[in-house]
Amino acid sequence: MANKIDEMLAMYGLSKNDSILPLLDFLSEEESRLYCWKLLRTYPDLKKENWLIGIEGGDYIYSFENNYILITDDIWSFNLIGKPAVLELLAKKIKAIKLSEL
Repeated sequence: MANKIDEMLAMYGLSKNDSILPLLDFLSEEESRLYCWKLLRTYPDLKKENWLIGIEGGDYIYSFENNYILITDDIWSFNLIGKPAVLELLAKKIKAIKLSEL
């Protein structure tokens, strides 16, 4: 299964080393999942491009505004991988959403 994920990452120019989680270190993993999805659903052109589904969840490539991200979302963990500039943009918007809810 890891080989398929590596192929997906390579196909879309992404790297396992580029995760949004360190940029959201003020949130738990569950909160990161919640806010990432809350933000991503605001993009009208959000499209699932490729996926690998297992019993517990899956790995998905999504596109929006000509950007690609890989989301790992299963019962044990969540991660969003993207290019650094995209991660910084998403993290900034997530922080703004979080602040607006306080």
